Amino acid sequence: MEQPRFWERSNQMPPGREFEAYHFVDTVAQPVYYHNHPHYEIYFYIQGHSRIVVEGLDFQPVRGDALIYPPGIMHRNVHLDTEIPYERFYFFARREFLQSISAADYDIPGTIEQMTLNDQYYFHVEENDLNQLLTMTDQVIETSQDRSPAAKLINRNQMSILLIRALSMMTSRDEQPQSEYSRGMSNLIHYINQHAMEPLTLDDLAGAFYASKFYILREFKKYTGLSIHQYLIIRRILIAQELIRQGVKPKDACLQCGFSDYSSFYRAFRARTGVSPEQYRQNTGKS
Repeated sequence: MEQPRFWERSNQMPPGREFEAYHFVDTVAQPVYYHNHPHYEIYFYIQGHSRIVVEGLDFQPVRGDALIYPPGIMHRNVHLDTEIPYERFYFFARREFLQSISAADYDIPGTIEQMTLNDQYYFHVEENDLNQLLTMTDQVIETSQDRSPAAKLINRNQMSILLIRALSMMTSRDEQPQSEYSRGMSNLIHYINQHAMEPLTLDDLAGAFYASKFYILREFKKYTGLSIHQYLIIRRILIAQELIRQGVKPKDACLQCGFSDYSSFYRAFRARTGVSPEQYRQNTGKS
């Protein structure tokens, strides 16, 4: 059988795209750090030996497992055995695209957000459903190679059907058992999220979790691939983006999200988003 043509690897969508679809098989581990997207991601696991971390929750997926990542949700995949090929397919979609294919009685962004309430990101599909979704994904990828107006419309309709079919197939899965270590890291990440807008220090974390600063630094880095400082900056910029979308002025968002001075906020915001806080405000249409 002819192998499908895969799109260029990426963790983010190119500007101007409504959606993307991917199907990859890796025989060499790709370093993936704790990250998030400004769009939705729906991910399906086919084979491999991995650990998936989502907002501090820790899963070891099996064939047919699926995860939903709404915008801003931090996640990463850790390869545990590089001798086993790692295969998965997934798709990205912007909120505007999901809204455009929704109906009055079926709000797709609302459905996804309802599915992920209370940290329920993890689902499962049966073998026949998995194979059907994979075939549909490869068709979307194949059609995307043709950029003619008719093909683009067909591609958009294919992706619409794929997303709706995937959501309808995904059913709730019993909570995965977690180790004491995993629960501890989940609690630490949730604590940082809850206190990110405050002047949080490593001493605060060590005191709250009755652990040495060295242990917290080492284990957090091993678990997420980021330092606590890097993670805190990412979380604060996510908060600032949401505040600015709500109409808060950038200088006020700077203080509300936990930065002590605007120059540090400006540099971090631009490094993270590619635009200045003011440009971001203008792009969101806030005056």
